[in-house]
Parts: sequence; C-alpha cells; structure tokens
Amino acid sequence: MARRKLLKRADGWPENSPGALNAWLLLVTTKPPTWRDNLLQWQERPPTLGEPHEGFHYPDPLGFWTEVRRWAAVLVGLREREGGIAEALSVTTLLHVGDDPGRLTWALDLMQPRVILFLDGPAWENAGMTVREQPHYVPDPHRPQQVYEGFWAVTDDGTVIGKAPQHPATHKLYRTEDMDRFLRAAPLTRAKP
Repeated sequence: MARRKLLKRADGWPENSPGALNAWLLLVTTKPPTWRDNLLQWQERPPTLGEPHEGFHYPDPLGFWTEVRRWAAVLVGLREREGGIAEALSVTTLLHVGDDPGRLTWALDLMQPRVILFLDGPAWENAGMTVREQPHYVPDPHRPQQVYEGFWAVTDDGTVIGKAPQHPATHKLYRTEDMDRFLRAAPLTRAKP
C-alpha cells in the first residue's frame, strides 16, 4: 500500500531524470541531454524504489553517465562505506529541471533528500536557496591559471547542499582526483542521516 502511494505521488516524473523515489542524494541540472547516442535509444522509465534506475547505465559516448555513477559512489560512500555503485545508485536521482524551478520544489517535497548537489550554475541560481557557502576549487588540468569554484553548505535542518565546480559532462576539464577531493569534502558529518 505505501509503495503504491509513493509511486502514485511520482506521477509527472520529469523526462531525462533517472533515479529512485527514496533518493538520499539528489543531483540537479538544467542542461539538456547532449549525451544521447544516435544508435542507442534512451528509454524513459518510471523511478525506482530502493534499486538502481537502469537509466544510470545508459552507454553514452561522452562519458557523462560514467561520471554520474562515480560521483554518486563517492558521495554515498562517505556515509555507507560497505556499499558499491549499485547501492549508491539505489538512493540517487538525477533531476533534469530545465528552466522549471517548480520541478525542484516538487522533487524536494517528494524525495526529501539529505544531500543535494547542483551540477551547473543555472540549476543553483534558479533554486533560490540561500546558504553559507564553503568554497572549494578544482584546477583546470590544461590551463594552469584557471580554476573552477564549487561549494558545500549545510542547512539548518541538516541537509547538505553543494554546487559542483564542473558539470560531469565536462570531465575533460578536471582531473578525477581533484573532483574526488571536492566530493569528499561534503560535510556529511554535520548532516542528518
């Protein structure tokens, strides 16, 4: 009964948004998908409940989903050291809000995630949230003077909010170890479970 009720609340789930209704980690982006492969059709599927969404395993040629899986594993691994990628993806949603800030409000009410990571500047700006940001920087491996800024913060209710220094689709503009350093800096010790 509870499962059916929760799935019913997910009516109108946004396109290009694979994930779990019980998301602990919510990744938010405004960027339209550029990761689609012309030979392999993307299938819209309803959200899952407690299991990885198959959309996370779409074999895109840009490596976007590979990065999303890795980021989820790093972040969830900070809280649950025993699990792997499948465990991490079973509590993760990637929400494509486009230019509709109402989608984020809807998703926050539905999922009540404990960690929210905005993947691009417009997603963060459109959220209209105010937090005390702790900046973090990731250097560009090709341009020594260029750095990208992200941040982490914790809200009064213990939700961890972050803005990534770079979008996963631009993984050629950062080194894995630099991005992992940013992800591992998430202040989960102050967050509520």
